[in-house]
Amino acid sequence: MPDDAAGVVVETALARFHYARAGSGPPVLLLPGAGGWRFTFQDLIPVLSQRHTVYALDPPGQGATEILDRGLSLGVDGVVRLIGDFLDAVGLGRTAIVGHSWGGGFALRFAELHPDTVTRLALIAPGGLDVKDAWEFRLARLPVVGELVLRRLLRPSVRHMLIKSFAYRDRVPEDRIDDLVRTMRSSRLDDVLRVERSVTWAATERDLHLVRAPVLLLWGDRDRYFPASLARRFVTRLPQAEVRTVPGGGHSLHDDCPEETRGLLVRFLAGTTADAAGPGR
Repeated sequence: MPDDAAGVVVETALARFHYARAGSGPPVLLLPGAGGWRFTFQDLIPVLSQRHTVYALDPPGQGATEILDRGLSLGVDGVVRLIGDFLDAVGLGRTAIVGHSWGGGFALRFAELHPDTVTRLALIAPGGLDVKDAWEFRLARLPVVGELVLRRLLRPSVRHMLIKSFAYRDRVPEDRIDDLVRTMRSSRLDDVLRVERSVTWAATERDLHLVRAPVLLLWGDRDRYFPASLARRFVTRLPQAEVRTVPGGGHSLHDDCPEETRGLLVRFLAGTTADAAGPGR
């Protein structure tokens, strides 16, 4: 399978997975948040691929990945099953995982259910706690309203959610909004809604103690989706977690504060401890 950061496809009985692959070295799987796809990490991939083989996945119900088994449950455990199916298909027995937002929640659940597969776990403002979601996601779950948001009001919805993800307004990639909308319109919108309406995090929070891999929690202190104070709730059940709060960062921390975030990720994935003088607990 050649390096192809523009996109690769692998098909199994469960799904047709779209992903990017780049670099060489120890593998790292990237999982974007809800409504995201592999291009969420387009600026992070070149950095991590200098030392790692990077697999940036369109998760089930996101981007171009198509779920073929229409009877498959798409709750958290169903998505985790599909992530495992993808890893089997590309021949990864063990890997580090970087997950953002809901992608971080899926990464956590995967590490709980498959602790021997995950070598290191880096989580950027992750889901995974049994807390109320932001109103935008609750709206998408409503019958009729969710379909209206995705099919008729997609561009203003994407723009609103992208702006809210950033603390630095001048760093919002306004020139990419139309590309993002086109990508979402070409995706399986029915699968998007199935995932949105099926995911709950109670079991993930309950089972946090099952995670055995080293964990890095990264948070921006100006996150408007998941407040940075939630990190304390994670560390009560994840005593091995290293927590780094980035001053001034928003929810899309890897784009909002790219230099700080990339540095912390590179050091963590290399197995070194972040500088004690840097952003702390």
